[in-house]
Amino acid sequence: MGAVDTVVAGVETDPGRQPAPPATRRTRKARGGSGESQRNVWLYLLPALLLVTVFLAIPLLVVVGMSTTKWAGVGTPQFVGLDNFVQLAHDEAFRKALVNTLIWVLVGTFIHTPLCLLVAFVIARRPRGWKIFRTVFFLPNVISATALALMWYFVFHVSLGILNAGLRAIGLDSWAQPWLFDPSTALSATMAPWVVYIGFGMVLFLTQITTIPKDIYEAATLDGASSFRQDLSITIPLIKRAIALQVLFVVGYALRSFEYPFIMTSGGPADSSLTLSLYIYRQMLTANQYGLSMAAGVVTLLVGAVLSAGIFWVLRRTER
Repeated sequence: MGAVDTVVAGVETDPGRQPAPPATRRTRKARGGSGESQRNVWLYLLPALLLVTVFLAIPLLVVVGMSTTKWAGVGTPQFVGLDNFVQLAHDEAFRKALVNTLIWVLVGTFIHTPLCLLVAFVIARRPRGWKIFRTVFFLPNVISATALALMWYFVFHVSLGILNAGLRAIGLDSWAQPWLFDPSTALSATMAPWVVYIGFGMVLFLTQITTIPKDIYEAATLDGASSFRQDLSITIPLIKRAIALQVLFVVGYALRSFEYPFIMTSGGPADSSLTLSLYIYRQMLTANQYGLSMAAGVVTLLVGAVLSAGIFWVLRRTER
């Protein structure tokens, strides 16, 4: 039989030549399939890439380009280089808006986010009526921010406000303040609604907490760990990615915070509650300084990029 040709799969082969191993054929087939899968991936991503390019990348380039021009909304933009950024650096209102926006970020990170986490811890243990509380806490997230801002305007109003009326009713007349008209309290008043609306962060944390195996908590309970100790040593380390994501959402919201300061105080008094978004609005639609507003938008984008990079850096450090 050694001189007889061998036929494999209908193909005549030389007797001294061994057929390709099955693993080699599978590898080649897998490579071909991998290339096809790669093409399918790009095909599926193409609509999203087109949308991102048309509605994000191109407008972003336009904003960056317009930030180096002087334009009043009509006529031909005049190239001024970095003059708009120099003007921003010397603009007291812009500096106040930048500081106030960073305060929004700090309050959201160290007050709003811990409140979301605390409520999520409680509801995750499913006390009596936990579904009702979950719905109530999340409800403001499905209501227009404009409507909520108008409601809170009448909470803090100096003469018509519910807060001052309640303080006077219990004999604390000296505590009644012109909350929205005092530079020392206006910023806090505009941030208060956002701080207490913790529904989104609560649901985000609840979603992550429910993925933690119950066996871990049962073992900790057998070891004598209290609920507080379990949350501190088990829950928080296992949901730190969700915490980082929540802080990213906080940064994004703070950088575009507009409805509450616009409706409740219009950025006043004396720009004490002005934010970057409201500053951009003023320069574009009130002062007709489109180039300056675009420059402020570029600075806002850079601030967001730096803060986001810092969040990812902290997350990587904690995961080592």
